Amino acid sequence: MKSISIIIPAYNEEKRLGKTLSLWQDFLKTEKFGYKITEIIVVDDGSQDKTCQIAESFSNALPMKVIKIKPNMGKGNAVRAGIKNAIGDFIFIYDADAAVLPEEIEKLLLQINNANVIIGSRVAVGAKAKRDFIRKFIGACFHLLCLPLLPNIKDASCGAKLFEKKCAQKIFEQQRINRFAFDIEILWLAKKLKFKTKEVGIIWTEIPGSKVNVLKDGFEMFFSVLGLYKRAILDKIK
Repeated sequence: MKSISIIIPAYNEEKRLGKTLSLWQDFLKTEKFGYKITEIIVVDDGSQDKTCQIAESFSNALPMKVIKIKPNMGKGNAVRAGIKNAIGDFIFIYDADAAVLPEEIEKLLLQINNANVIIGSRVAVGAKAKRDFIRKFIGACFHLLCLPLLPNIKDASCGAKLFEKKCAQKIFEQQRINRFAFDIEILWLAKKLKFKTKEVGIIWTEIPGSKVNVLKDGFEMFFSVLGLYKRAILDKIK
């Protein structure tokens, strides 16, 4: 039976992480879908609250592994740390807010024979997404910014992504962006490495408590994407 490692990057998630891990606990009790979730890796990205303790409290209920990072370095760095420690045949990157319910992983797994990287999408056929107007608008602007880098991807920043382990390892060996624009970087690297990527429509619900600062993080993401354009141009020159 093929195995799956789930990586959950978490920063100051004491209010949401317990519910998220409970959802996975319930899912593992009821679902039999032909794969074994061999570990759930929570990467505590320099949290200043009880995120780590909450994750560790599920050690008897789930196949938990907790990685602590100090100080806070960003989601990209946290996921990279999780990839280095993952042992599953497939790796599923999952957000701590559970905007995507655990059972949605089954939709992505249906495509593992068709692609190396399968990403959840809030705009692909079959998707149902509940998010406010501002978030939709920012997402549309970000999509336009990244379009030349990822011309065939409609939603690069959704938190649910499934990788073949060997592909994830090769991608994250070259991954450098530590914060939010890392989603764009890893899909650009997948394209550069000629891995096949497929989008799958999923159900996504906005959960209160996001750590994203629209202004501050928006500027950081913008300049990170510009850095990717620079890397892409230098690659072509080489």
